[in-house]
Amino acid sequence: MFSAAMSRASAVFGVGFSFIIMTISGLLLIIAPRGSIANQLDWHMLGLTRSGWESVHLATSSAFVLFGIWHTALHWPVIKGFVVGTPMHSSGHRREGWAVLAIVIVLLLGAILNFPPASWLVELNEYFKKEYWLLAG
Repeated sequence: MFSAAMSRASAVFGVGFSFIIMTISGLLLIIAPRGSIANQLDWHMLGLTRSGWESVHLATSSAFVLFGIWHTALHWPVIKGFVVGTPMHSSGHRREGWAVLAIVIVLLLGAILNFPPASWLVELNEYFKKEYWLLAG
């Protein structure tokens, strides 16, 4: 059915395309008014209501996760080489892995503890949900 190259390419395109749509829907949901306000204003963006964009975001986020798992499984030998090393690169890429893990942990803690930049995104989202659309409406 699929060759290995077709399977890898399909996984990469699946991750990429779902990421693009997930990013667009996520950005639109940041600026979208709260559900009740969206209904009162009959808010639409690019032909979809807030609940439509929520559905798009949920579907493409799910696809992104599934394609990501598929991509990881197909590229496991490469990923393993990054972590444990290869004959040509015996130390692997542990330093890069630790650096990215540290960034993710800082962002996670920032979101949990409501520190910037995560708190700025929450404030921006709250502004659009609660204030901007009331003033615009």
